[in-house]
Amino acid sequence: MTEPTPWQHLGGPSHVMRSTAARALVNIGLVVGSERALVVDTGCGPRHATEILAGVRTVTKLPLVVANTHAHWDHFFGNAVFKHDGVSDFWAHAAARRDMTVTGESQRDAVSGVEPEMAAGEGPGTDLVLPTRVVRQGPVVLDLGNLSVTLFTLGPAHTEGDLLVGAPGVLFAGDVLEEGAEPQFGDADRGGWIRVLRMLAGMGGEYPVMVPGHGNPVTADFAARMADAMDRGAFRKAR
Repeated sequence: MTEPTPWQHLGGPSHVMRSTAARALVNIGLVVGSERALVVDTGCGPRHATEILAGVRTVTKLPLVVANTHAHWDHFFGNAVFKHDGVSDFWAHAAARRDMTVTGESQRDAVSGVEPEMAAGEGPGTDLVLPTRVVRQGPVVLDLGNLSVTLFTLGPAHTEGDLLVGAPGVLFAGDVLEEGAEPQFGDADRGGWIRVLRMLAGMGGEYPVMVPGHGNPVTADFAARMADAMDRGAFRKAR
């Protein structure tokens, strides 16, 4: 019997894995070109990232590139596992790389229950691997082989360094979008976040599928509703 795939195919070259790791129900993106594949976010530590990498290898054996959507532990703590697999290009927003550098060690406590080795910084795959390539104000186009993806920012929102990943018909939005739970405001610019959501609400023609950092894929209408709710003060300001 064929084992069920952990991936949801979003159309074309894009897939999403909704991780089941405890406390880290984070969406992992995968965009496959003819020469390289892009992994969007790497999870919360070596245990989680090993699961993600194994899932990636059920889809493609191509060399990989990684994009971290922002500087929170559940989106970049798995980078070392991918580095060990041969990844050398880790992309993020410049502000996210700065925040990872400053806060990475202090975030280890967040994974003590599910990734004790990562929390302690002991064992294979527990080092903090920072992005090696950064996006600043202008977009960066990555050629994956007969396929281009665009890495870009719309400004501070969930964090100062949110990175969006645009593939044909699909936008990986990180925690700028969150479905099924309240948005988290610990590092957020509330006014900027509302502005970015309004911009996403107008991008449905280019990106009919939008993948939040957590929860089910959504549409541009969801971004509009999230902006309206945030503008009304519907969400508590807590992390």
